Formats: sequence, C-alpha cells, structure tokens
Amino acid sequence: MTQCRRGKRRRLAPSDCLSLSNSNVGAVSLTQPFSSLAAGRDSHRGLYPWNRKAATQLDPLQRPTPRNANGVSENTTSGKASAGRPHSEVDLAFDPRDFLASDSSIERDVFVLHPNPSGERPVPLLGCPSKNNGVGGDTSTRSLEGAPAAFQQNQMRTGIIGAELDVDPLPDSYFGLLGCRGSHSQPSGHVTQLPDEILRAVFCHLPAVDLYRLRSVCQQWQRVLSDPMFAPWKRRYYRYRKGEGRAVMEMDKILKENNITKDNELCMLNLIRYVSLFQHGRSVNTDAVLNCLQHHPLFKQSKLCMSQTLPDINHAARISSTWAIQAVIVLLSNSVQEIRRLISCLGRPCSTLPATELVEVLYCLATLLFALREKGISISNRIHYNLFYALYLRENPATVSSKQLKHLCSSQESNSWHLRTNASLNPELERILNLETSPHHVIKITGYAGTGKTSLLIEYAWHRPHLRFLYVRPTKPVPEDVAHLFPPNVDFTTMRTKAYQCIGHKYHQKKKLMICGLKPFAVLGSPEGQGSLSRANLISRSLCAFFSSVDEAISVAHVPGDHRSTCGGIRPMEHHEKLELVEDVKRIWTKMVDLREPNYLMTHDGYLKLWQLSEPNLSQFDVILLDEAEDCSPVIMDIVLSQKCGKLLVGDPHQQICSFKGASEALVEAHRPTLLSLTQSFRFGPEIAYVAATILDVCKRVKDKTLVGGYQDDNTSGRPVGQVAILCRTTAAVFDEAVRIVTSDNPNKIYLIGGLDTFGMDTMLDIQMLMIKETEQAAGLEIRDPLIRLFERRGGFRGLRNYAVQVGDSELEERIAVVEKYGLGLPSFVEKITNQCVNCTTFANVILGTVHKAKGSEFETVQIAEDLIKLPGFQHNPHVLSGFRIDSVPDVNWNLLYIAVTRAKRCLVMSRSLEYLLSFASEYFLKPVLTTNLLGKGLPPKCHVSGCLNRIAREAVLTMMKAPSPQYGPNVDGPLCHACTRLRTGPLIHLLASPQLVRTGVRTVMRGRDPP
Repeated sequence: MTQCRRGKRRRLAPSDCLSLSNSNVGAVSLTQPFSSLAAGRDSHRGLYPWNRKAATQLDPLQRPTPRNANGVSENTTSGKASAGRPHSEVDLAFDPRDFLASDSSIERDVFVLHPNPSGERPVPLLGCPSKNNGVGGDTSTRSLEGAPAAFQQNQMRTGIIGAELDVDPLPDSYFGLLGCRGSHSQPSGHVTQLPDEILRAVFCHLPAVDLYRLRSVCQQWQRVLSDPMFAPWKRRYYRYRKGEGRAVMEMDKILKENNITKDNELCMLNLIRYVSLFQHGRSVNTDAVLNCLQHHPLFKQSKLCMSQTLPDINHAARISSTWAIQAVIVLLSNSVQEIRRLISCLGRPCSTLPATELVEVLYCLATLLFALREKGISISNRIHYNLFYALYLRENPATVSSKQLKHLCSSQESNSWHLRTNASLNPELERILNLETSPHHVIKITGYAGTGKTSLLIEYAWHRPHLRFLYVRPTKPVPEDVAHLFPPNVDFTTMRTKAYQCIGHKYHQKKKLMICGLKPFAVLGSPEGQGSLSRANLISRSLCAFFSSVDEAISVAHVPGDHRSTCGGIRPMEHHEKLELVEDVKRIWTKMVDLREPNYLMTHDGYLKLWQLSEPNLSQFDVILLDEAEDCSPVIMDIVLSQKCGKLLVGDPHQQICSFKGASEALVEAHRPTLLSLTQSFRFGPEIAYVAATILDVCKRVKDKTLVGGYQDDNTSGRPVGQVAILCRTTAAVFDEAVRIVTSDNPNKIYLIGGLDTFGMDTMLDIQMLMIKETEQAAGLEIRDPLIRLFERRGGFRGLRNYAVQVGDSELEERIAVVEKYGLGLPSFVEKITNQCVNCTTFANVILGTVHKAKGSEFETVQIAEDLIKLPGFQHNPHVLSGFRIDSVPDVNWNLLYIAVTRAKRCLVMSRSLEYLLSFASEYFLKPVLTTNLLGKGLPPKCHVSGCLNRIAREAVLTMMKAPSPQYGPNVDGPLCHACTRLRTGPLIHLLASPQLVRTGVRTVMRGRDPP
C-alpha cells in the first residue's frame, strides 16, 4: 500500500538562502527564477502569505488527511485507516529538489511517493482517496493528468487547483518575495533584509554610473557594489571611458599580454581568443547556450569563420567555443538589431546563461573594442557603437517619445503626466524631474538633439504648480505649438522682449530704433566713420563686441585685433590705433543712448545691453527656465545668473552656431552648477544616431558621452520616407535647389523654412537692378533696399561687391553670387519659385532651407546638400586628401553638419562628403555575406571597386558587400576583393579568410578614380 504524508513549506531565513545559493539548484532558483519550466498556474505559488483560517472552509477532498500517532492516515469518508511510513522515513524519502524541478502541476497538499523500481528518488504524485458507493475502501495513487475528465472537472469545481498549501504561522504580514496580498496590511520589512545574492541580481541590470552613485546608500550596498568580483568589466568599461588612470593601465596590460596591439595584424583573432577564456558559472549548460545561439542569423557565418580562422578554439572546450562564437557574432553584426537579437537569444530561460555573465561578456567586448579605437587600430566604429547602443537600451528600457511627451504635457486634466498615462521616462529624464531647485541654485543640463529638452522644462513646471516659472529663449520667440503646452504657472518670453518692454519701447516711440542689425554703412556717414569703409567696419565690430559682453564700459578689449585693409590684405591693429578707435566708439555709443540725438539709431542688441546694465530684477519668479542656452550671449547669461531665484539652463553645445563660445560657459562655471546630461534622443533610431555620434566622435573628440536613439526603424541608405527636407549651408545653395525643382518636368510644391519673405528674393532683384544700371541706362528701375540704393552713388555693383568682401558680410556675398550666376534670367526663376511656394508644410512636397533656420525643427527625411561640408576623399586614399586634417576645420562647420543630420526622423540621405567623413571612423557601410552565395557556375564575380581587376576568392568563407548608396547611382552595391576590403576594414579582414589567403591578396588597379 502506498504511503503518503503532507509536505509543509516553511519560511526561508537568510542563512537558508545562503546555503541554497551555494548549491546548483538554489543558485538557479535565486538568480534565474524564470528558467524553470512553466506550469499551468501561478509560478509564484507558495510565495504569498496565506490565511490559515480559510482551511476550515475547504471541501473534504481538500482538507489535510488526519494522522494518528503511528503515522496512519484516516480516511475522512469511511473512517478507516491506512498504514503509512513514520515521519522520519517520509522526511528522508522526500527531496526538495523533486519539488523545485518538477514540471507537473501539484494540485493538492498531499504527496504520494511512488516507489521507483530503478532505485532512483521517489517521484511525487498526486494522491486522492477514492469512493466506493459511499463505503470506504483502499487508497489509490494517480497523477492528475491521468485522472478521468470528470474527476479533473470536480477538482476545478471544488477549488483544489490553485489552492495554497498550508504554511507555518508567520511573525508578521511581510512574507515571500512578492509582498502581501490585498487582504493583508502593508509590508513591514526593509530592503536591507534582502540577501546579497538578490541585490547582485538587481544591480546587474543597472547602468554603470548608477553602481557608483548607489554606493553611498547604505553599508550593505557599499559592500556589494565594492566587491571586485561583482560586474568587474562593466565598471572597468565605465572607468576606462572616463579616462581613469588605473583603468587605462589595466587595459594596456591586458592588450599587451594578449598581443592585441596595432603592430600585430592578427589582433582581432587574439581578441577572440581572450574572450574565449571568459570564466563562467557552474550552472551554465554549454549545449543549451549553443542551441540558443543557433537562432541568431549570424550563427552560421560565425561558425564557419571559427572553423577556418580559429580552428584551435573551434576544437577546444565547448564553453570556450561558445564565448568565441558570441564574440564573432558581435564583430560581424551590422546593426543594433543584430546585437539585440543576440541578447534575446541568450536571455531565453532555456539558455541557462545568467544575465550577469551575459552582460559581463558584452561589456568585456565593449571595453576591448573601445580600447582598440583609442589605440588607433583601424576597425569600424560601428561595432563598438552597436554594442554600446544595445546595452544602453537593455539597462534603460523605460522610454517615451518626445511626441508622446508633448501630447501628454498638453493635457489639462492633471499636473503630472505620470497620472495621465502608463508610459515612463528613462532614468535621465526622471532624475532631472525629481531634482528640486532652490534660490541661487544653478542646474546645467546638456542634452543632445532630440532628447526632449524643451518638453522636459515644460514637464518640470507641470510637476510644481506651486512655483512661478519664467521660460526664456535667447532671441527666437516661443513657437505657438510649444506655447500652448505650458501650464498656467509659466510665463514665456525672450530676453529681447523683456528688454524692449523696459527700455526699447522708448527708442521706438522716438523713431530712433534701427530695424536691422548694426552694419558698417550705418556708421559710414558719421563724422567718426571719417568716410572710410574700413574704419566704419571696425567701429561696428567693436560696438557689437561690447553689446554681447558683460563689461560696463567700452575698452580696448572690444576692438578687433586685426582688420582688412583697402588692398584686401589683413594686418594687425597697433595699440595706438586701438586707443583712437575706442574714443570714437565711445562717442557713437553715447549718442546712440541719447534719445535727443536722432541721427544715431539704437539697435536691438543696444537696448538689451542697456537693460543688462540697469541690473534688472525678476524676483516675481521662483525659477527661470533658460532654453537653447548654447546660443546665449554673455550679456543674456549674466542677466539670468544675476537673479536670486533658481535657474535651469538647458542646451546642446554641439548646436552652437553663434560666436560666443567660451564666454557664456565661463559665467556658468563660476556659479558651480549641478551638471546633468541627456544622451538618448527620441527623434530617430540607431542608424541616424550612429551617423550623428560618429560626427561628434571623429570631428569633436567627444568620448565621455555617446548619443543614442530609440527603437524606431530608420535608415541611411537613401530610401526617402515621407516628406523630404533639403538642408543647405548657404542661401545660394537653397536657391539652386529651388531652381532645379521648379524647372523639372514635374515641379513639386516647395516650402521655404522661415517663409518666402525672409528668403531675400527682393534683395536679389535689387542687386540685379544695380547690376543693370551699371551696364546700361535703365529707366523706371527703382531699388527699394536702402543699402543697395546707397551704392548707386558709391561704385555701383562693383562697389557693393567690394563692400561685402571687405566687411565680411557672407549673406550679402551669397545673394550677389546668385545674381551673377543667373543674370538676366533671375526674375523668371524668382517668379517660378514664388508660384510653387506654399505657406504650410502640409501642402509641400519638398522643404528647402538653411541649417540655421531649420534648427529646432524635425523632418521625416533629410537630404544633406553638398555645400554643407566638403571633404576631398576617403581616408584610405591619402594621395587624394593632400594634407587635409579634421582639426583644421572650425567647430561651427561640424556643428552645422550635426544639426542637419539630427533633423531627420526616419531617413537620412547623405552627401558624398558625409560618406567621406564617416570613412575616418573606418565606416564604409560593408556587410558580410557567405562567399558561396556569390559564386555561380562561371568565374567568381569581380570586385565592384572601379579600377580593381581582382575577383572574389573562392576559398574565403565570407566576403564584404558594399551597401547601395544614392550618391553613386543605382546598382553600385557589390562584393569587394580581399585587397580592397583590407584597406577599409583593417585587421578585421582576418575573420573573413585564413591568414595565408589574406597575405596572398594583392590589389590590382588600373588607371582611374578610386571609389568607395
């Protein structure tokens, strides 16, 4: 007769958890709760508190079987007894691992130990008493799965399935890993009661920066996070990117000892060998990990690469081969999605690979790849970026798009968008929203393009309805689509508007306000200008420098250090010349301020300077929100920082297009601000983010913060999506694009960013009239622009052109270039462009504009114009570069390119120069394909590089394929031979073929250009 007894569960004390963690079963249960096979009920059953009083209400079949002192169970129906083992024998026969590893649904609190003939451990089965016409009988044992359907329905009806087991009395209501049920009181425990193993499992999912910040929470967290065995590679990666000396020394030692150096052409193979030695936990099942890896699309390619290039690892221990295959998949991955696919495959419960070990392997690879780039080893920057991007998304999964955030901010139902939606912010935004301000406190937030800087300020005000805010922009007015998002406790304006309300309106009433900015021709007729264009230019430049400074008086520091002479050359200014010029500038400024002097007009920057000198007081506000702080002049920054209230300064220094660099930053640093950053953009996905991040890395040497995007699908392959915006550097290039569109067979509707009125069409026509009057007597032609009309008596068209060159007026030079290019046909082109222009982007097919005017906007597809940046060629063609250096280009040029790229949301159409620039990061948009897929019945295909006579090697496992590019026409994608691939990928070529095959590859080139 089968013997049975009731098995009881008890609460695990910390010492019990420690003992279980040292065993295979316990470690898996604590660190991989989702790796066990799923059952047909709640996987957390038994972890909740349970009310013992409910046992009296159970069905008789559900009640525990009573036992007498001799271990005999009494049948609740018949009153008979059945013999059973003593308690000690049952305890010895029962193994907790049977319960933990069982995949059957145990639906009752009675275990029947079925004897196994093979001598193995007894298997727990469900035991239930049977009924014989109401008379007690023998007890039969059977599993629920083998029971008749009627019996299973009866069990469901009576509530046996899903019923909680009886547990020992609890000291309090806090029990289990999931807290209390709704019928119990609030948990009374504390987070410090969690064992270290649970904390490690939680901390491994956090970003590295949080691991260092959380050390100061308590002694237990400090002990766990300071353990050298906890996440060593994640922390080393963070320290190495920060440039910590000890981390740099550690990495240098690792690279040197493992021959991962620039001088060793097999450095990438040595990197894989080093990763293959990664130590793993005892619970890792190598076969299960390999089975999961087979679901990755690059597994087959990686396996073949291992067999040809690393046969020693391929035939070594299976765990070494597993780590090596993961490393090869990362090196061959061409997108962030492929890395995320790798993490998804290895994150399956059946892989048995703990999350901590998976993250450590990936961070080990990320650190090594970043170190290779720092050591000048020519490998694509995309490999490290894809890995970093995937890890970032894994550690910062809670995201919300900027469009969602703006929509949520517009809701008037609640002051907190967390109450209006289930969406959540990423940790960067959430940390800023929780940060409080105080009087004299300055918070400086540096955010990349599309990170939701403006939306963050609006949401910050929504969270604090009891405070009074002032939202300020430097010069541009607040757009209407943003103004209605502000809560009622925010006033929004510009500093120029505030200055006009206090001082500027006085000069406007006296008709003493200059509409345009201060130009040399405005000073030319004054006695101080002495009729000299060169001197008038120096005076205007000195006044503009004084207007943007924080100085109280004009001094020699505001005078330019050099000037352009009448002969066209540039010579330095002598000290006595500066002193004489300062006196003239002071006299002009005094007359500009005087309301009774009608001949000297005041400018907008002038009355803004007067307002700053008056020490304005904005005490009615509790907090000032300064947006686009990168374009603030020192005078605006001084007005904001001089206030006693709290200040939030938000900006992106890489979008700075004004010439105030350094001065405003010094003012902010003097106030010792709290520094925060936003690195995740909600505007675009990984492809566009990669191009923008590479620009910052290669051109501006930004290493500590990396721009990442979201989960959106975007592309840089030239497949336009939605509306196309063509962004140029100059007005002349915008006009050329507009002419090309309106003169095509099917002209499209055009929208000019900023409007047709601000484009300067009338000025171009006036310049053309001036040019016509210079060559012939034209009656009835009236020039309306006062500056152009002035040169009717001062040299005509040639005088205007010399003036633009001498004073450095680039905008005027561009318009003169358009007039010279189109000549007498200019009016007809202007008329066609005017007819095809629309006033709303909704009705336009193409959007045109300069990057300056497009700042702050976003478009579905952005096409980069060729005039935005010009590079001579690719990095692997030194004879074409002819001494070109990245650091010789002014930062403002790279800022304009970065702004243009980050306006795109879904598609980026790159210019040829932009592709040239990406080659400086060893990015050639190559992807590996199996060579067998390229081979036909005849000869192997030729190398697609123009001028190369080589063919693809049959013996190679993989061949690099060039992705299509719109800059080189259709059908330009094709395979590259090993010689051309080696020029572009460096040591990565040894992954594609054996070292012997790589050494035999010689480039055969005929005369002609060397394309990508």
